[in-house]
Amino acid sequence: RKLITKENYPFETYKVSKLKSVNNKKALSIEEFKKLKDVDLSKSPHLHEAYNYFMFSIYARGMNFIDMMKLKWSDIQDGRIYYVRSKTKASFNIEINPAMQEIIDLYKAQGRKSQYVFPILLKDDLTPVQIANRKHKVLSRYNSKLKEIGKLAGIDKSVTSYVARHSFATILKYLGTSVSKISEMMGHSDVQITMTYLKDFENEDLDQEINKLIEL
Repeated sequence: RKLITKENYPFETYKVSKLKSVNNKKALSIEEFKKLKDVDLSKSPHLHEAYNYFMFSIYARGMNFIDMMKLKWSDIQDGRIYYVRSKTKASFNIEINPAMQEIIDLYKAQGRKSQYVFPILLKDDLTPVQIANRKHKVLSRYNSKLKEIGKLAGIDKSVTSYVARHSFATILKYLGTSVSKISEMMGHSDVQITMTYLKDFENEDLDQEINKLIEL
């Protein structure tokens, strides 16, 4: 709100994030992702929307929920998505791959008059409070349905909206993509931020290296 001068800003050098000592983020493995991708929802039509959101998030470089919520049709131009991430204000320019296009076409066919791609914000003139309330309500319902999808897919892990972003980074690492490229795709200002996403991979990778000794 610009009520104080920058000289009095306490978090220029001291960051609360430094207090975080435990990394509890969980990503899907390649096999778990395949199970979720191929899950049979023919008898669970109420889960289709949550499935679409999760898959779109994965294919759109780990786009998080709030940015999907705010994604507008005007952000889509010439087969690409242009948007600014709400959390970091980093600018993204993403090619729309076939998997993303299929989901976009699905919501385009609904013929809604809203400026938003996904039916999360249902009106264009919502106040900030209304947007926050809507986000909380839909996100809670979304995460609840993701847990149902995870069980149907036989995944022994809690699947949440944030797992999509974490899985995007980890799966690419498993597939051999460099950390620097993953970091750039996720819009991180520092590779060390990306490494926090890959901590689980790092531990498992080290375990596998140690197992080589047993096999000698």
